[in-house]
Amino acid sequence: MYRGLIAAAGLSTRLQDLSDRRNKVLLDLGGETILGTILSNFEAAGVVTPLVVAGFDGHAVRQACGTRAQCVYNPFFEQHGILSSIWLARPHLEGQAFVFTTGDHWFTPNRLRTFLADQPGADILVDVELKTCDDEDMKVFVNRQGKLRTITKTFLEGPILGEFTGLVRCSAEGCAHLFTTLETHVWQHGIQGYLADVLCSTHRRWELSFHLSSDHHRIEIDFPCDLTRARQLFAQERRPMRQAG
Repeated sequence: MYRGLIAAAGLSTRLQDLSDRRNKVLLDLGGETILGTILSNFEAAGVVTPLVVAGFDGHAVRQACGTRAQCVYNPFFEQHGILSSIWLARPHLEGQAFVFTTGDHWFTPNRLRTFLADQPGADILVDVELKTCDDEDMKVFVNRQGKLRTITKTFLEGPILGEFTGLVRCSAEGCAHLFTTLETHVWQHGIQGYLADVLCSTHRRWELSFHLSSDHHRIEIDFPCDLTRARQLFAQERRPMRQAG
């Protein structure tokens, strides 16, 4: 059984005026918010007692969660990135198996279920979408033997496996590995950086496992065009449900 962890503290400046007063996780997709779809997907997949780390528009995020999730406030959201949210979640999750996603990540329920069912013995499972990457994507580079080289937004020479989607599954032991590495990273580099940095450091001691997918039934909502696409995908997902009803 897994707990859920959702990082939903950011300012979302790249969405321009769509999120200047409201956290983008509360934007409507066509009957449900981005955050609401994640919570619904977690519930359908048996992911229990989700923890949502809020920051910008935190009171509204907490109200939107209601009794569906526990909320923790990140007072450092304006100065620091996603690692500060994971750091604040640590005492609530230490020693527990959990599933992590960012709060701006739309994905289908089936995609989550497939991810959770893959490689049940893996301590840390990282979701990678096989695709041609652009500047904004968190790219997974591999070496000539097909082993992980690094995960970075920077374009490097060498083969790219695909995009790290931000979805991560940790066993109880994997949780310990991840948080141990996070603490070392914070002591050495401060709280700045990406989750990918910590995952790469974790991989040096405890090998990561990768879930590879190519269905493209997901999108990270960073720009207005992403929100438009997410609404299209959400409508496509809901259409068979309406027809069945």
